[in-house]
Amino acid sequence: MLYIRTYLIGILSLFLWGCGGSSDSQPSETPATTPPEIKSYIISTSFNEGGFITPESFELAENSDKTFVISVDQGHELESVSGCNGTLDEDNFTVSNPAANCTIKVRFKAYQYSVNVATSVGGWVDKPNYQLPYGETAKVNINPNSDHFINSVTGCGGRLNEQQYTTGAINADCTVDVNFNSHFPIPAEGIERIRLPVVVHVIENEYVQISDEQIYSQIEATNRHFRALNRDDLETIEDTLVPYIADTGIQLYLATHDPDGNPHSGINRKTAALSIITLDNAYAKAEKGGIDAWPNDQYINVWVGYARDLQGKLGLLGRANIPGLVEDRLVGVVVADSVFGVIPPREPRFDEGKTFTHELGHLFGLIGHTHGVPTDENTHRHLTCDGQPTTQCKNSDLVMNFMNAESDDKDQKMFSISQYKVMQTWLKTGPLQALYLNNQNNN
Repeated sequence: MLYIRTYLIGILSLFLWGCGGSSDSQPSETPATTPPEIKSYIISTSFNEGGFITPESFELAENSDKTFVISVDQGHELESVSGCNGTLDEDNFTVSNPAANCTIKVRFKAYQYSVNVATSVGGWVDKPNYQLPYGETAKVNINPNSDHFINSVTGCGGRLNEQQYTTGAINADCTVDVNFNSHFPIPAEGIERIRLPVVVHVIENEYVQISDEQIYSQIEATNRHFRALNRDDLETIEDTLVPYIADTGIQLYLATHDPDGNPHSGINRKTAALSIITLDNAYAKAEKGGIDAWPNDQYINVWVGYARDLQGKLGLLGRANIPGLVEDRLVGVVVADSVFGVIPPREPRFDEGKTFTHELGHLFGLIGHTHGVPTDENTHRHLTCDGQPTTQCKNSDLVMNFMNAESDDKDQKMFSISQYKVMQTWLKTGPLQALYLNNQNNN
């Protein structure tokens, strides 16, 4: 029995040992954990000419920030910057806590500068002012009146090529100064220069062909007559009459703009089977195929066209339609094409352009001629040559006067001082006052 109990106790002890704990045993290991993934996003940039932003792209982690630096080129400024919920502080754009790929958009713009064009009397420019971005240039088209030329053009670092002035690259506000000089000198003290625009209406047909150059030559010649600059003629006048020669101060130029303000050459052409000697004055009536006058309070209207009879004989050389004596639409001067201008060939005896000068004298108030009916006491022919109450000379004595209709062109040479005074009065306070007043800024 003892043996069996001992055996059981041994087995029980073995069981208890196998199932019991011990202070020297190791705890079981805890499983390893993976740290959360940190996301990052691409911050890209876009910008136009005028500056840049750095860096151009950047990979930015979430919950972080990055400052981008904006640089502006000379002559430009920052117009706008946006994108990525960033904030701008002067030239720094900071992006924080991105949540997606995004783009910073930067826009620059060039500074705008003013280029102003100042002109003297005697011409005009197509455009008087420009707004230009930094670095651009302006091309200024310059148009002298027919009685002036371009004397100088300066300013804005430019250069002149014929009648176009190109500025340098603009980097500041600046002014172009255009100076015109007259083909004719300023009148002597006490004589006002009166410049008046002329529009020449040419009625063209198979018999009438007159060039622009011929028209220019007539305006130039007539200006010399009215300004006493026809020196070859004046040198032949006898010494006793020289003191009576007048510079009238009147100067013509071809109109530069039409009545609507559009640029114009001052030469208006129309093809029509019309004569300028018709009794119904069709040449000046558009409804009859002619050319309507431009407003005669702004322009001198001149019609040039055919002036021969049915046998081809030249009859009327010219005619002045004087205010108050004809309807307003006819006011002006009519001249035969073959005596208008001084470029050969012209009509024999009337080849120096003095028909137009003579007719303008009538338009400007010299009613009648220096020769004529002796009882014609109310015309300028009876005025003293110098305009004084008494003198030894009367206009009727001046056989070389432009208002002597019995003389050929080669014998017409001068206006007198009294005639000059009549014309100035006629323009300033007489029937052509509106024409004078509307053109005072051109003087």
